[in-house]
Amino acid sequence: MVLGFAAWASAQSPPRPLVRADVGATIGWLDVDSSPTASRPFSYNRWASSLFGSIGAGWHWTDHLKTEVEFGAGTKGRAYLGSPGIIFNGQPVQRSVHRQVSRRNVAISQQYQFFRNAWFHPHLAVGANLAWDRRIDDVQAAYGYDPVTRISRVVEPAHVEGPETDFVVKPFVAAGFKAYMTRRAFFRSDLRVGFKHGIDETLVRFGFGVDF
Repeated sequence: MVLGFAAWASAQSPPRPLVRADVGATIGWLDVDSSPTASRPFSYNRWASSLFGSIGAGWHWTDHLKTEVEFGAGTKGRAYLGSPGIIFNGQPVQRSVHRQVSRRNVAISQQYQFFRNAWFHPHLAVGANLAWDRRIDDVQAAYGYDPVTRISRVVEPAHVEGPETDFVVKPFVAAGFKAYMTRRAFFRSDLRVGFKHGIDETLVRFGFGVDF
């Protein structure tokens, strides 16, 4: 009888999760590495910082495993780059470039949430960002020194390049928590770190959500 009961119990489906789904909204601070390309080989400050907001929904497979999909957008961030690109009197002339970057993205992640039926739930996550980075380069005027007249003069006027949109896919890891204020409503916060060529973006955020 004991063996028969054990076999019957092991064949049953796992218990229903306490929470089936949740939705939430966050706001935070995004830093993106706007590293120079071949046409912009130098950088003074390559990190573009901006406010970033997102809304998302998650599906709880168990009390510990959750898949989350988010849609986000940020304000314009600025990076300061440099580029030679011009030869004047046999010497390269460096140009200063003010780059504006704004992001739209879709993020998909898998979370592992610790504890069960508690008011505080830390979690770890891995996922991928599908990001559209829109950039505009404000190229400053380039000046070259003329040894004959002994004065500097404009060898290329200021101009704007773009806008151009780059599509990138970046894996990320994250750590954060949910803290319940009521039975269903919660406060959340996390730190997300993205990778492509090393660490090239970070996002710190907080927000609120509700369970279903």
